[in-house]
Amino acid sequence: MTAAIATKQLPYPSSSFEMVHCSRCCVDWHENDGILLKEVNRLLRDNGYLSIQLHVFIDYPLIWDKLVNLTSAMCWKLIAREVQTAIWVKPENESCLARNAEMKQINICDTVVDMKPSWKTPQRNCIPRRSAQTNSQKLPPRPEHLSVYSEHLRKIGARMCFL
Repeated sequence: MTAAIATKQLPYPSSSFEMVHCSRCCVDWHENDGILLKEVNRLLRDNGYLSIQLHVFIDYPLIWDKLVNLTSAMCWKLIAREVQTAIWVKPENESCLARNAEMKQINICDTVVDMKPSWKTPQRNCIPRRSAQTNSQKLPPRPEHLSVYSEHLRKIGARMCFL
C-alpha cells in the first residue's frame, strides 16, 4: 500500500492489511487525538503490525510519550523499539478496548461494515467495534498465510502481484 494519509479514510476496506510501514515517516501520529493511528487501526487485520521509522523516538521524548499513550489506549502492544524504529501489534481481543472506553481513554464507535473502498469518507476519531463481517476471513498460521490474499481486496478488484 502506498498512500497519503490526511483527513479522508484511505481507499481500502477495513481489515485489509497485515502490516502498515511508514519509513522516514513525517506523520504527526500524536496530533488530533491520534486520528491517523485510528485510521491505521481500521485498515489493519487483527494481530497486524504498525512499523514506524522516525527520529522523534530519540529527539522528541514528549512526542514519543504521547504516541505510547495513544497506542496503549488502543491496546496495541509495543513489541520492538530499536533506535529509530518501533513496531506495534494490533490486538485480537476487544476486552482491553472496552475497559479503556469505560475509563474514557478511547472512544468506541458503532461498526460500519465497509467491505468496499472508502473513497471520500471522512476519518472517524474513534475505534469501531468489530463485526463478524469485517473480520470474516480467518487466516492460517504463519508462514502459510503469507500467500493468502485478502478477500476484502479481491472483492474491490485489487490484484496480487509479487516483485
